[in-house]
Amino acid sequence: MYSVTFGKLLQFAAIGLVIGFIIGMVAMLGFDLNFMAMILSVLLSIIGAFAAGMYAELYHIRQAVNEQTEKTVKKRV
Repeated sequence: MYSVTFGKLLQFAAIGLVIGFIIGMVAMLGFDLNFMAMILSVLLSIIGAFAAGMYAELYHIRQAVNEQTEKTVKKRV
């Protein structure tokens, strides 16, 4: 089935953490901002990664439902 497992959640969190850390380091070093910019960028990146993951999972579920509906309609006709 199409379910979000704990492994996927960890992967999305890791992706968001790495991307947020890179963006935060650039903000701290390049734009001379404080550590709060890094924390904020990490949190927003993790939320963005989870949102992208949820969208992908919902898209796959919708595809599976559409395929099942098409099979059911073909059997009736």
